[in-house]
Amino acid sequence: MYKLPPGSLYRLQTLAQTGARFYKVSAYMRRLEVLGLVVATGRTDPRTNCSEYRITESGRAELKERYDLPSIDPIEP
Repeated sequence: MYKLPPGSLYRLQTLAQTGARFYKVSAYMRRLEVLGLVVATGRTDPRTNCSEYRITESGRAELKERYDLPSIDPIEP
């Protein structure tokens, strides 16, 4: 289990529940990427200068270990 700030944990939970999302490249996102918990998809939004990220299996495992959730699969609409 990594030592992560609350903002990073919130982003991981959001990505686990909603799928890929756009975020500004920040120290938080870069740290998650370096740890292998998220990966950039390669898509960008030039208007907002944001990149799209998705959670990895390692990121899901981190949340499961931390919160012992029965299921952290995306929410079906």
